Amino acid sequence: MKRHIFASALMATTVLGTCGVASATTLTSAATPVPATQTVSFSVYLPLRNTAAMQALLTAQQTKGSASYHKWLTPAQVAAQFGPTPAAMAQAQAALTAAGLTVTATHLRSIDVSGPASAVTKTLQVALKTVTTANGNPRIIASSKVVVPQSLAGAVIPTFAGVPEHKPQSAMTPAPVPANRNGPVGSYNYNDLKQAYDYPAYGALDGTGINVAIVMEASARNEDVAAMFNHEGFTATTGKPPPTFIYQPIDGGGSYGGLNDGGTDEAELDVQMVLGGAPGATVTQFSIPDLSDQHIIDAYVAIVDSGAYDVVSSSFGECELFYTANYNNGYDFTSTLQLYDEIFEFGSLEGITFIASSGDEGGTGCPSVNIIPHFVASFNGPAVTAGKGVSTPSGDPNVTSVGGGNLITSFTSGSLDSTYVSEQGFGDPEIPYDEFGIGVNINGQYWGAGGGVGTIFPQPSYQSVVNTGSTKFRTQPDIGMLVGGCPGGISQLPCGPDRASVVVTIGAPSGSNGVGFRFGFIGTSVAAPEFAGAVALLDQAAGGRVGNLNFGLYQLAAQQIAAGGASAPAAMQYYHMNLPGFDGVYSSAPPAGYNYIFGNGSPDIRNLFGLTALPAAGTPQTASNP
Repeated sequence: MKRHIFASALMATTVLGTCGVASATTLTSAATPVPATQTVSFSVYLPLRNTAAMQALLTAQQTKGSASYHKWLTPAQVAAQFGPTPAAMAQAQAALTAAGLTVTATHLRSIDVSGPASAVTKTLQVALKTVTTANGNPRIIASSKVVVPQSLAGAVIPTFAGVPEHKPQSAMTPAPVPANRNGPVGSYNYNDLKQAYDYPAYGALDGTGINVAIVMEASARNEDVAAMFNHEGFTATTGKPPPTFIYQPIDGGGSYGGLNDGGTDEAELDVQMVLGGAPGATVTQFSIPDLSDQHIIDAYVAIVDSGAYDVVSSSFGECELFYTANYNNGYDFTSTLQLYDEIFEFGSLEGITFIASSGDEGGTGCPSVNIIPHFVASFNGPAVTAGKGVSTPSGDPNVTSVGGGNLITSFTSGSLDSTYVSEQGFGDPEIPYDEFGIGVNINGQYWGAGGGVGTIFPQPSYQSVVNTGSTKFRTQPDIGMLVGGCPGGISQLPCGPDRASVVVTIGAPSGSNGVGFRFGFIGTSVAAPEFAGAVALLDQAAGGRVGNLNFGLYQLAAQQIAAGGASAPAAMQYYHMNLPGFDGVYSSAPPAGYNYIFGNGSPDIRNLFGLTALPAAGTPQTASNP
């Protein structure tokens, strides 16, 4: 759960709210009161209706034989059946207007408003302060408890909580990657991965007609995307220009910051991995100013409201315990996680597949609770240690959580062949370092795919068919792909053998093939967009959306386990299951099924998605795998 290894994450001073989350943002300046006349904006999320019927429909949409199987709703139908009534929306708007606020936009179940700080303070009974976060962004937070007025009873207002910002889940490997294929553990190009994981051939499926949304701060560049494809001779092989992506700013959006800018590095990785897997797909980056909850939620709301996107990829996250009472002076702010869940449910009703990275701290996903005083002041207390915990939003039951490990492929000098050989999930112990940029090191962290047993969401029905180690709570990840290892600058050296990475092109001159601008990246931020590209191919083959994939992923895993797991017949080898590993807390050993590193396993894409009638992607830089 890191940015680029040379950047730090953000946190905020502890604030309280009845319907939000509170934690802390590391501040670079003292908080100052917001002037009474300053315009302040926030969002109000009204409660849903008919939630039991909504849960039943979500299950029916993924139950073969059901009259509702894969029959998706439009955004308008979702709102009509499960959103606030028009009368409730009108009543809330009237109450906000009467309070001296201006309604600036309405959505399926939320209202955006703005007005003078004095009106906001009076309406929510809260004092507002401006802080500057560690990345230089101004942010308005509450300095006291938010009180939702009776006229908005049941609403959630997370805007002013000083929630820890989510973090991109990737890191750079210690050295730039040479331009050639140089060994059995990569660094891998996008088409190496397509051969290794048995994608269908480019001529059979390329994602045409499928819309993929990526939510991330900062921005990628189409020049870098082109350089990535130029390096592999894409145009020479296909006769087509390199694919491009669409930049869609949300809340003003983010900007391109070049190499070593954590958000830019992540945006480049996300876009290049999705387009590498599905070069015919229409890919849109929903660019947000930073990874605070409000901006992330605004992006998801825009996606779900539009009804235009089939797959959504998110490569960020944070410890879900940060929303619990233990981390917030006794106040429980998991209502924001429930708000995310409801947004994902609305999208799932439309048939959207949500995918997220599972985190990069292995089983050590959450620092000890005594980190909290460090967020608000200099504090000389007990050492902060890493502990068990899982990441959000990947832990939501309506999201497919993607973990993974290190991939090993065939290697013959002078050949581009990248046939799958094996994988392992052995993580890397990290040196104590200041992950959050608050002046305190965290001891005992482990690099590797995040995973484990959650504490917020109960076990979803789809997980009951596989032994996940918990019958009470949702566990993650659900599936695994290439993550890689040995993060430069924070791993204890020497790292273990066979640590892999993927190639990302950043800062390449226009018209180049990226030589000299290609770098090795690792993290579940590799795996999540990689899998999103594969899902775009599935949607294309299916002729439409498939929704929450987890139902099918677990059913197929259960079938393979019943047939022998890693020794099942070839036709039932949906997953590579014989994958050893250790993530600092949990181990996996062959021939076990589900584990907290790879989930159900890493995919054989054609087998998993029922595409074996199609030819396979062959050697990179050929017609079947350009």
